[in-house]
Amino acid sequence: MRRLPLAIIALALLAALGGYALQRRLQAAPAAAAPSSVGGFTAGAPRPDPALRTLDGRPATLDAWRGRWLLLNFWAPWCPPCREELPVLRALQQRAGPRGLQVIGIAEDTPGAVRAFLKTTPLDYPALLPGDDHPGLAFGNTRQGLPYSVLIAPDGRMLKRHYGAFTTPELRAWLPPALQ
Repeated sequence: MRRLPLAIIALALLAALGGYALQRRLQAAPAAAAPSSVGGFTAGAPRPDPALRTLDGRPATLDAWRGRWLLLNFWAPWCPPCREELPVLRALQQRAGPRGLQVIGIAEDTPGAVRAFLKTTPLDYPALLPGDDHPGLAFGNTRQGLPYSVLIAPDGRMLKRHYGAFTTPELRAWLPPALQ
């Protein structure tokens, strides 16, 4: 009888140590890479030009917004943090659009699912779809998590990236003064 509680305690201790070791390994992995260059994203590098398309299937490129600040936001209608972030991005587009910012949502879902979602939750900025490849990877989303955002300067250089949903204070701190 006494061996069973000891065995449970020993197993719990081993599980905790294994979890701790895994956490340390996962936290150390990104630190091994250079902070400004990680899988497709290099701060200051020219932005890629991925194949994108409109919700009705027409080809689209980011060149349509050449000379503007771009905030690319990769999202999906089925993603709860993405849906929570949308009002923050709509407000940003309204506030900073006149200062030269264009938010562009790149929806990671089917055209029908995105159109259905946008009927109940309209955006104040364009929603595009990925082409045949995965543009998030081209912009450094090596974790392939959503939401994921990239800030691109008017000259086409990638400046910053952000994993996860923005709150209004986080977004204000992340943006350059020209867009405040």
